[in-house]
Amino acid sequence: TDLRGAVTNAVIAHPAGILGGVDQQWTGRVERVDTRFLETLLENGIIPVISPMGVDGDGRTYRVNSDGVALEVAEALKAEKLIFLTGSGTLPMNGKKPAQLSVDEATEWLKKKKGELSGEIASKLEHGLRACQEGVSRAHILDGLADDALLEELFSSEGVGTMVYADEYTEIRKALKKDVRSIMRLIGSSVAAEELVKRTRAEVAAAIGDYSIFEIDGNIVGCVAVHPLEGKVAEMGCLFVASGHENSGIGRKLMLYAENRAKEMGMKKLLALSTQAFNYLQSKGGFVEGTVEVLPPLRRASYEVSGRNSKILQKDL
Repeated sequence: TDLRGAVTNAVIAHPAGILGGVDQQWTGRVERVDTRFLETLLENGIIPVISPMGVDGDGRTYRVNSDGVALEVAEALKAEKLIFLTGSGTLPMNGKKPAQLSVDEATEWLKKKKGELSGEIASKLEHGLRACQEGVSRAHILDGLADDALLEELFSSEGVGTMVYADEYTEIRKALKKDVRSIMRLIGSSVAAEELVKRTRAEVAAAIGDYSIFEIDGNIVGCVAVHPLEGKVAEMGCLFVASGHENSGIGRKLMLYAENRAKEMGMKKLLALSTQAFNYLQSKGGFVEGTVEVLPPLRRASYEVSGRNSKILQKDL
């Protein structure tokens, strides 16, 4: 079918008035959005084209902030996503990767780094933050000059833009049978590098109740398992975060989740065995190095048979 659009006058505005002693004249503020008008167009397959102009009850036209219009329209339509495209400015980054910020993190980011951002980017980040506070699940800021930026952002798990998300956007939940394939795919490279113990699909499926996953926008980007052992001892295993989401705090959240889950199970001690991540587990998870004597008998037997010579870490709960 043909793609159809219509220019609308769905933004009702009023004068901004006098601010700081200066008459803003024909600059206005959004008063409300004609939601029903926009919904009628959408129901009929017509895409509304909304300019940063608003009209008042007497037909006077005012210039309104385009980011503010986008925010108000997203709220009015109860949109799941609000996407901004920039024409200039550097996107907020987390190291070399586009930043993914919760509402609280975005608030702190603006307090600390607003002076480092261009006016355009700062405005979009502020309005994206407000959108998430008002019910929009997530707001994206993309480089409008980058090829395929919109497609990459929407159809890849890592994305290419800066994102602000409401709390419900990310979720740690217990894994289900349907997640086995995704878990196997997620940890494959780490198993090949001998960072994680090799597990078969059948083994993961049989113990799926021990696993939890970290989801972003329905994509599994992290996992952890808590295996109950003998004598009120549990083992945290299969802690992994996808490469595109490292250094974003997900690993620590998964460790804390695993610790709380072990406590809920009535465990008194949490173990972790690692050949390569022991420094991370000690510095970020509060584990201390132990000896083979802390392993329950059955786990000690399997440890000795494995030949991996993993470091044994423990944490009292």
